[in-house]
Parts: sequence; structure tokens; C-alpha cells
Amino acid sequence: MKPTVYLFLVFSVLLKFSTAQTKIQAVRVETPPTIDGIVNDEIWNHAFMVNEFFQREPNEGEQITERTEFYTCYDDNNIYFAAKCWSNPEDVIAKELARDVSLGKDDRIQIIMDTYHDKRNGYWFQIGPRGSIGDAIISENGAVFNKQWDGLWNGKARITEYGWEAELVIPFKTLGFDKESNEWGIKFIRHMVNKLESGYWPVANLNTHKFQVSDGGTLTGIENITQGIGLDIAPYLLTGMDTKKGNNNDGKLTGGIDMFYQITPSLKSSLSINTDFAETEVDDRQINLTRFSLHYPEKRDFFLNGANYFQFGIEGDSNSPVAKKIIPFFSRRMGLDENGNPIRINVGAKLTGQIEDWNVGMMYINDDRDLGNNNFSVARVTRNLGTQSSIGIIGTYGNSFGDSKNLVTGADVKLSTSTFQGNKNVSLFMFGLKSTTTDVESNDASWGAQVVYPNDLINARLGYHQIGKNFIAGMGFVPRTNIRENYGELEIGPRPNKWGIMQIQFGGEFDFVHNLETNELETREIKLKPLGIRFLSGEEISYSLTNQYEMLSEDFNIYSNYIIPEDKYEWWFHEIAVETKGARNIYGEASYGFGNFYTGYRKDIDIEANWKVAVPLFLGGKFHQSQVELPEGDFTANIYQAYANILFSPTLTLYNYFQYDNASNNIGWQSRFRWILKPGNEVILAWTSNFLEEENKYLMDESSLRLKLKYNIRF
Repeated sequence: MKPTVYLFLVFSVLLKFSTAQTKIQAVRVETPPTIDGIVNDEIWNHAFMVNEFFQREPNEGEQITERTEFYTCYDDNNIYFAAKCWSNPEDVIAKELARDVSLGKDDRIQIIMDTYHDKRNGYWFQIGPRGSIGDAIISENGAVFNKQWDGLWNGKARITEYGWEAELVIPFKTLGFDKESNEWGIKFIRHMVNKLESGYWPVANLNTHKFQVSDGGTLTGIENITQGIGLDIAPYLLTGMDTKKGNNNDGKLTGGIDMFYQITPSLKSSLSINTDFAETEVDDRQINLTRFSLHYPEKRDFFLNGANYFQFGIEGDSNSPVAKKIIPFFSRRMGLDENGNPIRINVGAKLTGQIEDWNVGMMYINDDRDLGNNNFSVARVTRNLGTQSSIGIIGTYGNSFGDSKNLVTGADVKLSTSTFQGNKNVSLFMFGLKSTTTDVESNDASWGAQVVYPNDLINARLGYHQIGKNFIAGMGFVPRTNIRENYGELEIGPRPNKWGIMQIQFGGEFDFVHNLETNELETREIKLKPLGIRFLSGEEISYSLTNQYEMLSEDFNIYSNYIIPEDKYEWWFHEIAVETKGARNIYGEASYGFGNFYTGYRKDIDIEANWKVAVPLFLGGKFHQSQVELPEGDFTANIYQAYANILFSPTLTLYNYFQYDNASNNIGWQSRFRWILKPGNEVILAWTSNFLEEENKYLMDESSLRLKLKYNIRF
């Protein structure tokens, strides 16, 4: 009798998984809920409720350990969500308050909406227990995550005696969607940091991307919704003062306007006149000990909004080690000089969105640079193929490097599926590019291919590309030309879920770079990772060793006046890294690298420490040091970074960021006060200054004070 009972129980569990609800019926309401973080409106009793959540980690497929309920409803103008998250209130981790900060160390809920129901793109929204909200654009079926996107929406949350709860309102004016379809993709996620537990609806497996779109549920019945006339007008007023030692103070008073028009529910146009980026964070400092240009990420909102429509080729695989080596359109080429200093943008126009199975991104920028061209244009069009594949073209016209005319054209194909062998991801990227530059002929093409198998137990990648000697991307980022490059990686990650270990990771990767003309090996990097461990306690530790080969065809000025002579070099380098659990009030990570380096020896130290002193106060710091010993002499490169943030509320924040490096011998300080009156209406006060050492003391060399008032009108 007992075997029969056991079989019945097993069958019941399997049946439950196979019949788990994957469809939500949209519920229209006449009276919207009050968004105050208290889920007590009568309307939520009529909304559709989801409560069947399953773990992705640490125990794949098992039911979530704490009761969780999500509610959904909508009216003509907005879609509303609420969540109730049961937990011991003492176990709720909630230290963050500010908008758009990382909540990776806090408990949180997340909602993904695939509004086109194309199973490849989506909007991502999250909120923490104290009301800290954030958003992003997802593309490439979860492989690409644009966290810098800012939509206009609102959310509130509070901690309760049973756990915590939240409410969100997202205007349809903030979203693009297919007006002809009444079905959207939908996914709900809950993260509990103290347990390292992630619960998903519908069921998600470890082979999927964390924010994969194609395996979402279906929200059906969304009908008769409106975006108004689809027009946003956002004027701003800016005042302030620039100071520089030895010069007169320079007062500033200016203004500008951004306009957005939703041509169709899925196609958006933008126009920006006298664009300003006063609220943009300063770049993190880096000391370059390589022979090639460093990549700095884009941080300006105008370029980040809709950035996914301009990505090309392997750039769409953000985890690829070469993703940033061939970028035909790099938005930092516009409105910034080669040192990262702002150049005024006179006008910017942009068109992004979807037309049936076509994805469109077009942009024109005119900036105020003194040298070279100041007009830039880019067009990117892709066509969806099947469920997750695509084919596309790109064209850029403009040259940030000089007066020569430069045109870059290219085509790419991505063949992808998330159902290989049932539930695994695999993708093939292929691309080709050609540049046309005045007085430059031949050897001006680039092409390549990459296959990726990015799954949990086995994560593999194999690729090849070559870049011609005269390939010039006037609006792009291509730090190394005249090469052909072979690369690959393999990592195996079993999950024993015993001995306190969640996952063991080991494997290796290689990268070979040959001169395209002579076929000589210029760079070889073979990296072995014998051991990496993720503990159930939240800590991580890893050890890796790298064999490096470099052929220098000319002397290399590595730092200050230190020179590495022309020659061939080979060495081994070791690295040990540890990371502590982020749920603790004090947490951080550190790494130590050591080994030979060209003709000498090198030691690298990286330390990051964070202290969540109390809910409003956060202190943190980073330290990087490279100690290099060479026959020509020894030098040490240091970078210090410190944060002191006061988070009064999710809408009232003060950030302070300090940086120092001994290469420039310069202290930088930026303070940003931000008051969000309501989404789209803001007061921003930003102070940026630099201090130089003179006579054994630091004196302010220059500073910039900006007060910016932003207002948004939606029609």
C-alpha cells in the first residue's frame, strides 16, 4: 500500500508543476488603488492574484519557503501591482532608500513585462521594503540589461508585522506596446537575501538568464488603454558658477527642453535642445597599465534611453570578454572630449521602437566641439526571425577623431534559442563591418563570429574576429586594429548543496591575438580557474592563475616615465578573491594578485568595504593598488574612492563621492543633492571640484556648481 501512496504523492507534485498557473487574466478597475505602500484597498480583493512561486536558487524547482502574493489590475491609463511578502520582520533586509540604486544586497520584488509579447524584450521594475524603486530595459532575451533607463512611474512599500508589502503604478505612457495585441508577457520575482533565495513565477530554471523574457507567463485581456496623445514636454532651467584658480568666476544661466512624442504605442521620437547632463555621475577613475584605450561606460540619460536599439554584433553578449572591443556606435564619442570633459550638445534627435517585427534606432547629434566634425548620425535596424533570432544592419556617419569624413556600415545575424535540449540557451553571433574614410583605402573591414552556451552546469563560449589595419569607427570604440583574435572559455559549475556549498566553479579561458599582416603572435592569455566556491552562507572565494604573453613591437611607456623595452615577454600571474555576504551591515570584497610582469614583478590589491551605518547613512570605500618592480625602477599606482551618502527618503538623497589617484595627483569631489517632487519633476544641486597638491597641501584648482530644475508635462 505504501508504494502506491508514495507514487500518488510524487504524481501529485509533478501534476502541480505541470499545471501551475502561467496565465493572468487582466482585471479592469474603475477606481484606482491609492499607492501608499499599504495593500488594504478594497480593489485588491478583485485583482488577479498569483501565489505559486518556485525557487531558482538555492533549491531549483522547489516551492518558495515564505508565502508570497502578487496582485495585478489596470484602468485606462495605468497598470497596478501589489505584493505581500511574508517573512519574519527581523529577517527582512532593507537598508536602501534611494531611487535606482542597486538592491542586490536588499530584499526586493521584481516585475518583468514583455509588452510586445515578442519573448525577447521587456521592461523591468523593482522595489525594496523601504520603497527604493528601480527600472531597466531588458533585451536579447535577458542577456542585455540596461539599468540606466529611467521611466516615469511610482511605487511605495513598508515593513509590516508579517513581513513587508508594496504597491506600484506604471503609466501606459511610460511603456511601448503593440496596440493590436491584448497579450503581454509577465514575470514576478521575489528575492530574500538572508536565505539567498530567489522565487519566480512562472517556474524558472538555472539555465535561463536571471531576467529571461521568453519563459514568462501571459497577461491577457489588456484592452482599451490609452497613452493620451503621447506627448511629453520637459523643460529645464540651469544656473550655477564655474571657478578656476587664476581666472574670474564664470556664472551660468541657461535652459533647454526635451520633447518626447509617441508616434505609435511602440515607436517613440525624442528631441533635445541645449542638452545638459548636470546630474550625471562622474566617471570612476582608472590607471591604464595597458597599451590600449580603456572603456568607460555611458552614464548620460539621453543616450541610455533606448540604447538597446543601437547594440550591434557581439556587443549584445554583455558577458563576452571581447564585447567592448568592436563597438561601431559608442555614444561617448558625442558630447565628450577625449578626456571625458563635457562638450555642449546643441541638439539631439532620436527615434526608437518597434514596427511589427522590425526594431528601429536612429539618432542625430550636433555638439559644440572646436576640432573635427560636430555632426553625427547613426541608424540601426533589425528584423526579428523566429522566436529569438534576428538579422540587422547599422550605419554611422561622423568622425570624432578628425576632419576626415567617415562612414561605417555593417550587418549582423543572431541565431538563438532557449529551448536547446529542452531548457538550455545557445546563441550564434555573426557580423561584418566596413569603414569608408577620406583618403583611406583597403584593409578597412572587420568581421567575426561567436557561439555561446551560457548555462548553469556548463558555460562555454568560442569566437573569432579580425579587424583591418585601416578600419576606422569614427563614432565607435575599437581599441585595437590590424589583428585577428581567437578566444574561448569553459566553466563547469556543479551544485552539491552540501558541506555548506551552493556551487563549485572551475574552468579556463584563452585569448590569442595575431597580427593580421605578419601573422605574428602579439598577445596570448591563458587563464585557469582551478576553484571557485559559492557558499550557502553568502560568501564567495576563488583562485585563478594566468599565463600572459606580449610582443612589443616598440617601447611601451607604461606609467609616468617608466618604459618597457621592445621585446617578447611571458609571465604567470595569480589572483585570490573573496566576497562577503551583502546582507550584513558591514560587507565587502577583496582580491590579491601577484606574479611576474614583463621584465619585473607585480602585486595588485583591490579592497571594497561598505558600512550601512543606519537606514539613512551609508559609508563605503574602494582601494586599488598596483605595485610594479622593474629593472628601470619601481612604482606604485594607487586609486582611492570613498562614498558618504545620506538617504533621507526614496525621493530625497544626498550623494558624496571622493576620488584620488597618484597618477594625476588630483582629488576629485562630487556632491549631488536630488529631490524628486514627483516622477519627472526634480530639483538637482550638483557640486564638482578638483584639488591639486601645491607645497605639500591640496588646494582647489577648479569647481563647478549647478542648480537644475526639471519639469515634465504629459499630454
